[in-house]
Amino acid sequence: MAEVLLTTTAAQVRPRLLVVEDDQTIRSFCQRLLRLTYETEAVANGQEAIALLREQTFDLVLADLQMPVIGGMELLQHVRQHHPDVDAIILTAHATVDTAREAMKLGALDYLSKPIDAEQLERTVRTALELRRARKEKERLSDLVVMYQFSQLIATSLDVEQQAQQITQFLWQRFSPSALVLSLIDPYDLRLHMLAARAAAGPFNRQPPIALNAEFTPEDLIQAHLRLVHCSAPEHEDIFCGVVLRTHDRAIGYLHLVRAAGAPPFDASDRRLLSVFASQIAASLDNARLYQELKEQNRQTIEALAEAIDARDAYTYGHSRQVTRYAVRLAELLGLDAETIALLDYACLLHDIGKIGVRDYVLLKPGPLSNEEFGVMKRHPQIGVRIIERIHGLQPTLPTIRHHHERFDGKGYPDGLGGAAIPVEARIVAIADAFEAMTSERAYRPAMDTETALQILVEGSGKQWDPELVELFIQMIRSEGTRLKLPDRPTQHRCRGSHQREYAR
Repeated sequence: MAEVLLTTTAAQVRPRLLVVEDDQTIRSFCQRLLRLTYETEAVANGQEAIALLREQTFDLVLADLQMPVIGGMELLQHVRQHHPDVDAIILTAHATVDTAREAMKLGALDYLSKPIDAEQLERTVRTALELRRARKEKERLSDLVVMYQFSQLIATSLDVEQQAQQITQFLWQRFSPSALVLSLIDPYDLRLHMLAARAAAGPFNRQPPIALNAEFTPEDLIQAHLRLVHCSAPEHEDIFCGVVLRTHDRAIGYLHLVRAAGAPPFDASDRRLLSVFASQIAASLDNARLYQELKEQNRQTIEALAEAIDARDAYTYGHSRQVTRYAVRLAELLGLDAETIALLDYACLLHDIGKIGVRDYVLLKPGPLSNEEFGVMKRHPQIGVRIIERIHGLQPTLPTIRHHHERFDGKGYPDGLGGAAIPVEARIVAIADAFEAMTSERAYRPAMDTETALQILVEGSGKQWDPELVELFIQMIRSEGTRLKLPDRPTQHRCRGSHQREYAR
């Protein structure tokens, strides 16, 4: 990246000059002299100069002030509007302070009075190019600072949507477009999805995904799409700036900026910088997408494991997912941060994983458990910890799994913790777990109605459960309970089980 931004052309390519002079003698003199040091072209008028500027790249234009068809001042205006990266020097036989001032306003670095002196011409051109190099170096250093700021910005999140909004905001401020579109290819359905968009005129409605033809590569289709947009307004091509997003030699999307007609056009510097931004954007979004896919796969694995645990004790099928719904929402209302809630989500799904180590005759016993059997049941939090502690990424969930059967009064298990010594996540799960168990039908009793279960929570507030969390949970259930209930949660089960009995002692 730094190499792209800091490469200087002076040592590799000679500066390119364009002499625009209707007097053939002066034109030939300037061209012969300047060709000794620089790549130099010469034309007779402003119209020819404009045509050549479209076809070739120049660093410096030397233009006569008085020319037929298109004069020097008009040519300066054109260069300033359409080729802002090109510098200029005015040649004039009628130099005045007003003329010089007007030329400087239009972007000229200097002016030369006729008749042209060879030494003065060389000195003026050399000074102009030195100023240009200094300005370019400053711009490159500024670009490096911008690139660093950009890399720091997109490194703050691994969420694709959040990154897209950050990228859009940053590019909007840096390039001042009138519209911006960021699109990505979904590698699974091969559709081009508009990820983020913005327009100065108002809200930018997201377009439906574009299906990609499998006979063509994503790169071909994206390039064709960009060409189609540009061809729709060929006379204003310099107001478009589009770049394909690539990573690991494959196209993953595109970024397209548009400026309104009459606004400063995109110049070579803009396009170069955007292409460098595109490399970072592609890598960052691709990494974020891979991270989210891996995260989703992990969650699906955990959900499958939770389903397997619940299915073993079939009347509690779906129990862990329902507990998760209640607990996560309670944590949100409590104001816990996103990272803590994400870990709580996993902990809820896995809170009963230790029941894998409880024998069926205890787990599925239809009647009351003996003291010995209840002692076996009470070991499931510790068994769960031993299972999960081997998975590095899930270690932060261990305190919740271990302590979700502690009581607020210190009479719970396995460690007899009480009050604030119990992790808040475990206190949340304890309430959600108990409420879900009480309001689900069992082989040995019908499901409790919501108000009865809430009354039991009130009676156990400050004893079995955290009183502040109980109060918040009751408010949540009364306002959102129906919405939080899983639609596919079974209400009747014929098999036997003992989950509710854990709250009977």
